[in-house]
Amino acid sequence: MAATAILLLLLAAVSPCDGGATKYTVGESDGWTIGPNYDTWSQQYNFTAGDTLAFNYVPVLHDVYQVIQDAFRTCQPAVGQTVRMWASGSDVVDLAAPGDYYFLCNAPGHCFGGMKFSVSVAVSVATPPLTEFAQGRMHQ
Repeated sequence: MAATAILLLLLAAVSPCDGGATKYTVGESDGWTIGPNYDTWSQQYNFTAGDTLAFNYVPVLHDVYQVIQDAFRTCQPAVGQTVRMWASGSDVVDLAAPGDYYFLCNAPGHCFGGMKFSVSVAVSVATPPLTEFAQGRMHQ
């Protein structure tokens, strides 16, 4: 019986789980620049709370603005419509909570040229704790 419990514990330890956060590189090898279709890029993933977005770009040419939906639609963030901004060229954005996130490049003409996308972030599904049986605490 103890051997069965140990085997189940080992199987639980090596079984694949989807409980960890994922780091996504925006635009993959293209990075954050004019040209790629970022809507197509973002729609291929299922983002969950705790995931991160890595933006790689030339900082003198681009930036990253997280904005509210109205600013995203117009490509013109007004005062009070910017949630946060980054300009280092190598920025990691934490998708900390479920909800909709809107990103754009605020360099002149870039948002209108397609440098914008949104993501819908779902609740992260935590890995369930091991049962007493899997922990080897099963009693006869």
